Amino acid sequence: MEIILVPNKILNTKTEPVKKFDSELKNLVQGMKEILSRDNVSGAGLSAPQVGVLKQVFIAKKFFINPTGKEESIDFAIVNPQIISQSKQTATMFEGCLSIPNTFGKVERARKVTIKYQDENGELKKLKADGFFATVIQHEYDHLQGILFTSKIIGGPLNEDELDELIKKERNL
Repeated sequence: MEIILVPNKILNTKTEPVKKFDSELKNLVQGMKEILSRDNVSGAGLSAPQVGVLKQVFIAKKFFINPTGKEESIDFAIVNPQIISQSKQTATMFEGCLSIPNTFGKVERARKVTIKYQDENGELKKLKADGFFATVIQHEYDHLQGILFTSKIIGGPLNEDELDELIKKERNL
């Protein structure tokens, strides 16, 4: 399983709901989690279209600091998601995408979202997210609609060097 890159048309194609919660789905979820755990992959989420599967599935990482002060994450397997509410308050954050290497940009999204979804076993769940985790969920949800973050960038895209330079300048202000 490999990550598909732009300009592959599958990345702009709307996905279909998952109807069968079987070993094929579990293998897809496991494979996507494995991609996100690779040392050379620094992603906070991954959608099924990014690995060539037009199904409503994504993995979203929720990061937290454990009691010893180390950053950890929990992987959420999200199947057939629906955003059922979102805050009027927004946040603007830099985003990138594993399918669009070396491209970053500021995107405005709802600060908080609530989704209902199924896990990889078909169990219905509800999840409230805020901050960066809410951004990850909205970014991956967009992938399922065939929407790339580059269509939402405010002020134009940056490469990694330009982003690093901008962050340095902002920290020194």
